[in-house]
Amino acid sequence: MLNWFKTKKENQEPKTLGQQGELLAREIYKKNGHEIIAANFFNKKGKQFGEIDFIAKNKEKIIFVEVKTRKSNYSRFGTAVESVNVFKQQKILKAAKIFLQKNTQYQQLKPQIDVCLIIGDPLDKTNVSVRIIANAVEDWNEI
Repeated sequence: MLNWFKTKKENQEPKTLGQQGELLAREIYKKNGHEIIAANFFNKKGKQFGEIDFIAKNKEKIIFVEVKTRKSNYSRFGTAVESVNVFKQQKILKAAKIFLQKNTQYQQLKPQIDVCLIIGDPLDKTNVSVRIIANAVEDWNEI
């Protein structure tokens, strides 16, 4: 259906901390009543237009989710929040707009970009902190 985008195979086991975090985040969105319609999509020309970790929807919204996973709140890459800087936000906005242009069946839904912050080991769900910043990127007219 979305041959304009590339994707990883859904049945692959997550290997990296980031992949484990994305899987946990998708599970949380599903539990909250969202349908996951895409995961790890990017433009065929490469990731210069941005990658979307996953896209969820409900009856009213289409939600583009950026997941940031860290073993602790502070790392050599900065905090999870700091890593979603203005440059990263612009790339996510571009990717979301391209997705909506190519998939017109979702244009009637209200677009939203969330950032899901996961601190801890996603495999140890008893010792992990998950924070969803809903509508984290609001300026749809800037791009």
